[in-house]
Order: sequence, then C-alpha cells, then structure tokens
Amino acid sequence: MKQKILIVEDQFIEANDIEIMLIKAGYQVTGIAHSVQQALQLISQQVPELVLVDIFLKGDRTGIDLAEILREKNIPFIFVSANSNHEVLVAAKATQPYGFIVKPFRERDLTVTLEIAQYRYENSVEAAVRKEDVLTEKLKQIIQCKNSWEEKMQQTAVALQHCLAFDHIEVARKSEAEASYTAVSFLRIGFNEYQQLGLNELQTITKTTMKQLGELQNVIFPAEEAMTFSGNEFAEMTQKPSMRKLIAEHFGMKSLLVLPLKLSNGEIILFSFYSRKPDAYKRDQLVLMKTFRSILTVAVEQMFLMGRMPAAVTARVAVNSAVSSQAALFPGIIGKSPRLLEVFDNITQVAPADTTVLILGESGTGKERIAQSIHDLSKRSKQPFIKINCAALPANLIESELFGHEKGAFTGAMDKRIGKFEMANKGTIFLDEIGEMPIELQSKLLRVLQEKEIERIGANAPVRIDVRIITATNRSLEKEVAAGRFRLDLYYRLNIFPVSLPSLRERKEDIPLLAEHFVNLCSQKLGKSLQLSPAALDSAMDYDWPGNIRELENLVERSAVIAKGELITRLHLPEPPVVDEPSPSPGFEFMTNEDNERDHIIRALKKCHGKVWGAGGAAELLDLHPSTLNSKIKKLGIRKMPF
Repeated sequence: MKQKILIVEDQFIEANDIEIMLIKAGYQVTGIAHSVQQALQLISQQVPELVLVDIFLKGDRTGIDLAEILREKNIPFIFVSANSNHEVLVAAKATQPYGFIVKPFRERDLTVTLEIAQYRYENSVEAAVRKEDVLTEKLKQIIQCKNSWEEKMQQTAVALQHCLAFDHIEVARKSEAEASYTAVSFLRIGFNEYQQLGLNELQTITKTTMKQLGELQNVIFPAEEAMTFSGNEFAEMTQKPSMRKLIAEHFGMKSLLVLPLKLSNGEIILFSFYSRKPDAYKRDQLVLMKTFRSILTVAVEQMFLMGRMPAAVTARVAVNSAVSSQAALFPGIIGKSPRLLEVFDNITQVAPADTTVLILGESGTGKERIAQSIHDLSKRSKQPFIKINCAALPANLIESELFGHEKGAFTGAMDKRIGKFEMANKGTIFLDEIGEMPIELQSKLLRVLQEKEIERIGANAPVRIDVRIITATNRSLEKEVAAGRFRLDLYYRLNIFPVSLPSLRERKEDIPLLAEHFVNLCSQKLGKSLQLSPAALDSAMDYDWPGNIRELENLVERSAVIAKGELITRLHLPEPPVVDEPSPSPGFEFMTNEDNERDHIIRALKKCHGKVWGAGGAAELLDLHPSTLNSKIKKLGIRKMPF
C-alpha cells in the first residue's frame, strides 16, 4: 500500500488538484492544512508517512519552519514551491528535505518525486541500521580480543569514527564517590591513525605543569544526557580553565558532543567527541549517538570485566590496530588534513552500499580517483568500472555512447554498438561532469535510475541492467536547476549521498606531502634524485592553486624538468593578474556589453587587490568559476598593472 500523505498548501484550488493527483495514483491523503498550526493539529491526530509542504504559507510561520519541526519528529517531507531560484533552493536544502517539486507540475512529475523521496528515506533508514549493525559487530570483536584497555579504546575510537566524525575523542571514568576522574584520549592524526594523549604528552604539547594538569582533570562537565556544543555555546563552555579549554585551544577544536554511559555499578563513562568544524554536531548526530548508547554501554561494561581502566593515564601506549592503512584503501590519494580525512570517512561509509553517489568539487581536486576508490571498496570491485566524461562528448553522440544503438538506427550506424551502461553491467559507471549532460538526455538517465533498464537507439525492447552510478561535477547543480539547465528530480535522485572534495587551498597542510610525492615521481621519470627547496615549498604554500592538485602536479613536473641540478629552487608559478584602470569616457556615452563587463571585472579585481581565485577573490565576488573569469580576462584584453 502506498504512503499516507499530508498536504500543506494555502491555495485552495492547488491543494485540491494535488489531492486528486495523489488519490488517482493510489496514495492516501490524511488531510489538507493551510497553515503550519493547522498542519501540526492534523499531525497530532494522525501521523502521516510523508508531508508535501508549500514553502510560502500565509501567516507568521513558513514551510521552512514546519520543515524543522518535521525533522524533529522524523517525518519525511517534500517541498512544493512556485519559486525555484537559487536562494530558495539553498534554504530548502538546509532543512534536508527528501525532494523538491516546482509549480506548475504534472501528475507524473509528482509521482516521480514521491518515488524518489521514498527511495531516499528508505536509504537513510537503511544506512542508520547498517551503521548500528557494523558497530555492534566491531565492538564484539574488540571485547573478545586480549588487548589492554587503552588498545581497546583506540579500536573503539576507530569503530565510532565511521558513525560520527571527530578529530579528538576522550573517554573518561567518573565514580559517584569521587570528585576526580581518569581519562584516556586520542587525537586523530591520519586515516585510522590516532595518537594517544596521556598527561606526559599533554604536558609537553601544552607546556603545562603536571600539577596544573591534575587540577584541570578535576573539572568535568556533569552531563546526564547526550548534548552538543557549537558556536557561542562551545566558546562559552571553554572560557573557564578546564581540560576541555586546554584541548580546544591547543588542537583547534570548535564543537563537542558528549555521550554519558551509566554502568550498572553507578559509574559514569563519558565519551567526548571534539571536531575542528564549528557546526559538526547537530540534531542528526545527537539522535544517532543516542541510538548507539545502549550498544556502547554493554560493550564498555564487558571491557571492564576483561581489564579495568587504569587509575591514571600518564604515558602514551603503543597501539597496534588491525585496521587497513590509508595507502592500502586509497592508493594514489595523498594527505592527512582533516578535510581529506572527512572525505575518506564518507567513502568508507558509502562504498559497501549500492547508493548513488554525487562527487562535488572544483576541477583538479581528484574526483575520478575518489570514484575509483568507492568502486574498489565496494562489493562490485571485481566487476567493470566504466568512466565517461559527459563534457567531452558531442551532444549528438552522447546518447549512443551511453546506451548504445542497433545497426541502421541512424545514418552512419553500420554496426550494433553496446553502450557504456551495458559494458558496466554488474559493476560501476562513473559519469564525470554530469552538469554538462544535455537536458533532453537527463530524462533518460532518470529512467535508468528508476527502472534499472536502458534502451538502445533503434531497439524494440529495453535491456535490464544492474549498475551502480557515481556522478561528479564542478558546477553548482542547484544553480543549474534554478537556471532550467538541470532537472530538479534528477538532481535529488543523484544527490542521495554527496561527497564534497575540498580545494587544495582548503587543505594546504597537505601541500608538502603532495609536493614530495610528485617530486619522487619526477625523480623516477628523469632518473634524478630531486628535492624541493624550502623557498619553493614556501611559495607553494602561499599560492591559491586555482587548478588544485592537477596544477600542482604539472608545475612540479615543469619545474623539475627546468631545474639545472637536483634541487628545485623555485616553482614557476603564474603571476596573479593585476589590471589597469578603465579609461574615462569623455562626456556621457553608451557603452557596449563588453565594455560594461570589462569595467565590472576590473572593479572586482581592484576590490580584491588583483586576487582572482580563493576566498575573497574576484571569482568568488562575481560568482564565477576561476577558469571562467581567467578566460574573460584574456578575451576582454584586460592588461596587467602594478597596484
């Protein structure tokens, strides 16, 4: 039986039209609400399985306000709106809806959106159940092993990382009869790599005396319920001297989630998860960890039976973990920055499932390597991995390339051709630059996602396929949807599990590792023992890298070839463009579009002091991709000048 749906729409005629469509399609309508207050009343009488919410409702509260309440109640919802501009899409996306449909729409548009929403909701529920099952199994293995308490806690940290991302974790024991507490903590330093921090390590790192550390250990936040702290709350909590303030200041932590576990003997074990992201922990993470509370409580209690937590942790313990290394899991992906580790966490989480993945990131950030890693870590790893760049194919050939054609299907079709989707059967297909796909072909891709079948050009019957789809883009698909160049239903179908890749300027701490890796590759190619000078590395750290990792690799190779000896003394970085003032026009004259655009770009460049890319650059100010802005600078003949 299909879902029970509540309609929240303040236009009487439109609400009735939606009700007729839903009933005709076999859905049960639980009611029609014209305001947020009326919707909440209907929900209190009968909880729907899904809610259709108009964004712009009459009254003090909008559909966005209702969406927040629905999230609290764990009721999936779809937004309905006559306005699909970028700002509305961003606001809607922040509430994490399960779909978005733009008025006016046809009955088929509505039913497809509902099917997508149901698929997304089932996937999210399945993902939560899968996390719980995996954590339970890993904790069982940890309990049974004969390691020390510290080693078990490190292994528990690794297991929890796949459920809740953190940069530092502290596990503290507090007895009801004692004011003080003892703790063991781990700082994440790489993928599945953690440095245990005892009092000796903290004393060295923070330049604090052992007496001062002992005093700080007596201060612990008395939490009875799982809680999150971020923004001003976190800043307030870390004002007074405490171990948390010490951790926040010296390791750059900006948010915290605390999860207390009460053992049968009255003792409290407090898990404290820290993150360098200011908004890392919200309601969803809190709900998830509350779900895991009972599993962790049982596991920790059984670990106590195997070996007590030490009265004081004063030294680092060598921890040997039987987990796969970063190099083995992600070959060719270099770096240990927090932003990259977050990507690794996402990969390991989504790879075992067959969920559709959308990889987002600028050109040169390594989207293809990420797609390859997802395939290699999936159950389809022994099957084909087929790559196709949607931007590199002519619009009149891309359908044939993807779906194939029969002999004689069109002029020039001399033989039958098997398309990429059939070639990828049982495996994975990677559609790079999906934002470039012609809109007329997007509906056919949506059908493949929904029906699990393709149709060759000129064929009489569809062909069933079993393919996992991974897509990637350097565009903002929300903006493409708003501009009418990308289907909204396809966007929501592809965006089930987005993986956002950081630009190189957002992970500059990885530049030394990347540069060393590329220098070693060049050494092998050129038969030299090359090294990068400190001055060259400093210049790399100061540069904004609009071409990201690909640009770094190319510049290292170029500099290695040019280098006269074995020391690369400088990287031949391009000079940032600076521009001359627009020449004043005598009197009042109309200007051409090119002149207007030229002056507009010049003003933006001057405001940004000649900086084209990166935070605070002209590309960001003008809402253009850096490569697009550079092309315009060349096309418009904007010349360089010193400031």
